[in-house]
Amino acid sequence: MSLNLKTIFFIIIIIINLYAKNVFSQTFIYSGGCFWCTESDTEKLQGVSSVISGFTSGTTPNPKYYPGKWGDHREAALVNYNPKLISLEKLVKHVFKSIDYEDNEGQFCDRGRSYSPAIYYKNDYEKNLISSLAPKSSVVPIEPESKFFPVREEHQDFYLKNPFQYNFYRYRCGRDLRLDELNK
Repeated sequence: MSLNLKTIFFIIIIIINLYAKNVFSQTFIYSGGCFWCTESDTEKLQGVSSVISGFTSGTTPNPKYYPGKWGDHREAALVNYNPKLISLEKLVKHVFKSIDYEDNEGQFCDRGRSYSPAIYYKNDYEKNLISSLAPKSSVVPIEPESKFFPVREEHQDFYLKNPFQYNFYRYRCGRDLRLDELNK
């Protein structure tokens, strides 16, 4: 079997793209209350390629976004980012500026474990980095990363698909008022 130059070039481009995606893309998971809000706040950062809303850190198999179907999981955001454009340190600092790090009983108007904050690490380096960046009054747990379960497509990019409903929810919940108090 002989390959022509065009086919070889095409194969090389595919390999380079696969390599670049694996080398230049990292993931980071955190919980900060409503995943619509964590997704909205984080997707705006330069160097973040996508944020996926979902669940993590629970024992319920295959959680679903229906009442009572996500069990003991927390709502979470899976952040895909390019570490050449944004560092893990900047992402962690962003998290602490966009959550109520003094409340581990939920976030803003949403209460209970499902909405409680947490930051997840892959290794000791990440654990130590996150710990070193936590505000002194932080009660946010720093936990090992566990399996992430994306929610249904209708909840991905909810803030873009349903801006009126999203903005009303965010305002009613008092998220921005509380963040202004914390970040003075």
